[in-house]
Amino acid sequence: MSLSRLVTVVLIVVGTACVEIDAYAQPSASEVLAVSAGQSPTPIVVDGNLDADVWRTAPSIELQQQNPHPGQPTAFRTEVRVLRDDDHLYFGITCIDPELSKIAVHTLQLDGDQSNDDAISIVLDAFGRKKLAYVFQVNAAGAMADGLLSPGSVSAGNASSGQSSSGNSGQNGVVNYYWNGYWQAVVRHTATGWTAEIVIDTRSLQFDSRGSVWGFNVARYVPREQLTLVWSGINLNASVFNLQWEGTLSDVGGLQQGNGFEFDPYGLAKYDDARPGTTTKGGFDLKYDFTPELAGLFTYNTDFSEAPAVLQQSNTTRFALFTPEQRSFFLNGSNIYDFSHNLGQNFVPFDSQRIGLIGADVVPLDEGVKLFGQAGPWTVGILDTQMGSTGVSSAANLFAGRASYNVSDEWRVGMLATHGDPTGASDNTFSGFDSTWSTSTFAGDKTLNVSGWAGHSSGNLNPGNANGYGFDVEYPNDLWNADLNYNYYGDALDPALGFLPRPGTKQYYGQLNYQPRPDVNGSLGWIRQFLIDTNYTFVTGLDDHVQSENFNVYPVKFVTQTGWGFVSQLNYEYDSIPAPFSLLPNVAIPTGNYGGPAWALHLNSPQSKETWLLLATSGGRLYDGKYKVWRAELFTSNADGSLTADLMSHDYYFYMAAGHGTERLITATVTYSFTPDLSLGTLAQYNNIRRGIGTNMRLQWRIEPNRYLYCIWNHGVAPTSDVTAPVPDPHGNQLIVKMVWGFY
Repeated sequence: MSLSRLVTVVLIVVGTACVEIDAYAQPSASEVLAVSAGQSPTPIVVDGNLDADVWRTAPSIELQQQNPHPGQPTAFRTEVRVLRDDDHLYFGITCIDPELSKIAVHTLQLDGDQSNDDAISIVLDAFGRKKLAYVFQVNAAGAMADGLLSPGSVSAGNASSGQSSSGNSGQNGVVNYYWNGYWQAVVRHTATGWTAEIVIDTRSLQFDSRGSVWGFNVARYVPREQLTLVWSGINLNASVFNLQWEGTLSDVGGLQQGNGFEFDPYGLAKYDDARPGTTTKGGFDLKYDFTPELAGLFTYNTDFSEAPAVLQQSNTTRFALFTPEQRSFFLNGSNIYDFSHNLGQNFVPFDSQRIGLIGADVVPLDEGVKLFGQAGPWTVGILDTQMGSTGVSSAANLFAGRASYNVSDEWRVGMLATHGDPTGASDNTFSGFDSTWSTSTFAGDKTLNVSGWAGHSSGNLNPGNANGYGFDVEYPNDLWNADLNYNYYGDALDPALGFLPRPGTKQYYGQLNYQPRPDVNGSLGWIRQFLIDTNYTFVTGLDDHVQSENFNVYPVKFVTQTGWGFVSQLNYEYDSIPAPFSLLPNVAIPTGNYGGPAWALHLNSPQSKETWLLLATSGGRLYDGKYKVWRAELFTSNADGSLTADLMSHDYYFYMAAGHGTERLITATVTYSFTPDLSLGTLAQYNNIRRGIGTNMRLQWRIEPNRYLYCIWNHGVAPTSDVTAPVPDPHGNQLIVKMVWGFY
């Protein structure tokens, strides 16, 4: 593995050299001091009790209402205090609630979905550059969730302090909640509300050790009121996840990272029906902080069996589906690789899911190295992996590198390069450049994002144009939300380590949303906000021949003051099919031009309740026939969130010229959390095409922040989201016990 060894040497040299590079930070209008905990004779005990002298004497900040009535007083008073020592940050948060019985909690699980919970979110921009940040979140039951915040579009006015069920927040999924840091949180209920005491070990973070100021914000969400309180950014156009609105955390200079080493060995025992008998395996991750800003990570004989099972998805198009990354090795520094702005799933130049997975076949990762972090105004990420050989691939070396330069708090330019073919069958390289400018002061207090990119593929490519480029102008604000973008993808643009479902196209997109809030004292005061949306997508080939177009309008779409949601949608879709493809195993779509209208309706009850229901239906023209879809989801939990159950059913009925067909997808999830650190979850999925039930049962015990025990049972589980993908042994059973015991 010569390239990996070379990169390892480069990491050491670059990391050492970057010690001398000066960092910078820009102050903001909102500022809070991190008071030294060493000034108190009483050590901090993280137990949720904020009566200790060290907390009483620390200065406090108070959150203000941001949504729905910015700056107006509420009964939900929230105070935050910040302390520090040599290698920890402490947050003491007091949440007043006038109706304790109505506090909403839906999960006790680590990294569970807290989007409908009473919760606190802390955002730390450890370099003060308004580009990348860490997110730490705790709900009123003490459940913890943490993640990485990436540049991207945040939906103003509608974002809560929680995360969505997909593990993301904001319009483009700017928070990845699968990352894990070293921290602890304890919640205590009081006669007037609840308190949260949080300690974050800075040895798990990359930060500016020479500066004394970090970007910082904190938010509280009260779901029954759809109420968001924040510290910085008291504006309906703002969001806690939009770093342009962050404040500053001062006096954090001199924080330590210990000796800089983290060593995480694991041991694993596995029983598999396909290979009778028990097999064992071991490996490790070794992390070293060259500086507090730059970290190197080496992995050997890596195993990803503890990663959550992939949810199956239905696909009514001829294009591949995107699956988000959930594996721990790739998540460290993953937000550094985000390219341009608002490309979404149309183009992901570096998709780490391409490493270790070819179709439904898992490819072993023998070893890999990473460098990620900051060096002055530079943000860098380097990844090199050596893949083993399988029946579907040869041994291959795969490389990805990303560097971006922060010209200012608003403007970032960067480049991305990848090299290698996951199958090992060819030579492939992609290189790209991007630029993004974001501001929260356009026309006074509005958010505006402008971005552009260009890229090129080389190697063993098909004949054609190997270039791509595009731009995006976005105005994501509360009353008006608009977006306009154009992207050109050459027919030979082929990033083997990326995701590009439609090469050889020109893609145009426009969106205009009007989102008024009725007067609460008027006849429509029972409605919180109307969301009158329109968008148009137009795709041509490089010869300007129309391939597809889609016009959507949402004539009636609103959220009520109590949390009910209603959506009506009308759309017209045109698609030119160049070659036959199978919609279902027994339903083929012939070559031709197709178009027609369709409709959809959606209704959901308030999701702040312990039990809520979602109902949706849609139908209309589809290719040479028509379709009908029924969807239902029922969620329930007990009062403290320790037991949750979610049942989803999707039924797709297709009536085509070549024949009729049905696709049924049923997903059931049941989770019991004994404590916020110990949970047992069961995921069962059925679809009528595979004709079997796939089951994943996962026990996770977080013994300490870097020590885990996993017990996993799989039955008929495929490593891909495509419901038509084959399962290696649809009736097989697999039992895995894995222990990770880290040292730092």
